[in-house]
Amino acid sequence: MMTTPPIHAPLSIDLFCRVIDNFGDIGVCWRFARQLVRDQGCGVRLYVDDFKTFARIEPRLDPAAPRQVIDGVTILLWTEDAIGQFYNTPDLPMADAVIEAFACDLPQTVIAAMKATTPNPVWVDLEYLSAEDWVDGVHAIPSTNPMTGMKKTLFFPGFTPRTGGLSREVGLMDAIKTFQSDTTAQNAWRARHGIPAIDPDTIDISLFCYDNAPVAALIRMLDREQIKTRLLVPAGVAPTHMAALNDFQSDHVSLHPVPFLTQDDYDKLLWTAHINFVRGEDSFVRAIWAGRPMVWQIYVQEENAHLVKLDAFLGRYSANLSPQDAEKLAQFTIMWNVEALGEGSTQVMRDFFEALPRLGPHARDWARNLAEQADLADQLVRFIRNQKDQN
Repeated sequence: MMTTPPIHAPLSIDLFCRVIDNFGDIGVCWRFARQLVRDQGCGVRLYVDDFKTFARIEPRLDPAAPRQVIDGVTILLWTEDAIGQFYNTPDLPMADAVIEAFACDLPQTVIAAMKATTPNPVWVDLEYLSAEDWVDGVHAIPSTNPMTGMKKTLFFPGFTPRTGGLSREVGLMDAIKTFQSDTTAQNAWRARHGIPAIDPDTIDISLFCYDNAPVAALIRMLDREQIKTRLLVPAGVAPTHMAALNDFQSDHVSLHPVPFLTQDDYDKLLWTAHINFVRGEDSFVRAIWAGRPMVWQIYVQEENAHLVKLDAFLGRYSANLSPQDAEKLAQFTIMWNVEALGEGSTQVMRDFFEALPRLGPHARDWARNLAEQADLADQLVRFIRNQKDQN
């Protein structure tokens, strides 16, 4: 006798996001909100405190409209006045779950409304991505918040089955595989964005980094080593370095500004480039799925805590590489992060580029293996349903 899977009512979710790291926080939240609607059938209200920055990555957003719907997501400008006036009213009733992204601190009005609702909505703090071992032991364990008496849960994205996994839309891996196997489609997309066509003798590098990255040192070393390279640089990236390189000319290295891209188009930049330099969290995760060699610049934290996280990631990522190639990748990545790419590091760069023929298949296989795990949206929705059943 066949078992009929349970039919669930759609979940309603309020997702709160403060824009702190330019496109990092809102980049993660916007992708995640759309995925919850599209793949999980949730009703999502996304509260954002900075529409001006948000509109850079989502051109359909009207910065002057405090409430609008895009791709099925209801987007609301997060101001204290608006929250106080509309939250938990017949117009915007309490959701099944309230998510604060990256410990953004919910408004007291929202917390009071949650506390006054029986049963309380499921309260989740969606945390930053980390490869550190301790994440496995604290992920998705509800605890009582001492200030409110309500249950609150830290939900961690991650790389192991004991974490929430990574954000990944349904069909993403097939879309990447199809695009990367079609040179004509890649060149047509490149042409639409002013990017030169694929040249089998040239390495294309997508460059998305913080302004403190040693960009100029990298470019000069590529030139000295006569490595035929094109750097594809989205608008606004590393402005100090780009300004300093205004007059840069080389027979081997060229710089190609890329117009500011939507998230979907930025994905395709990662899929078509041969190496991806990425930063923060959103572009980092998307570069993982692209399955191409990558260099991650992590967000700087006090007392070099970020370097511990970087080391943890490199340890997981390189587990199936040879010790020699793992060391080459680690040395180059660490030097990129500590801004130490100078004259004495030429050999480190040579080693990294020498390893590329092996780093490429490794990146592809690592992405495919990770895609065997449940994605972040799927795991979060299952967690919320489970918590609702227990209330």
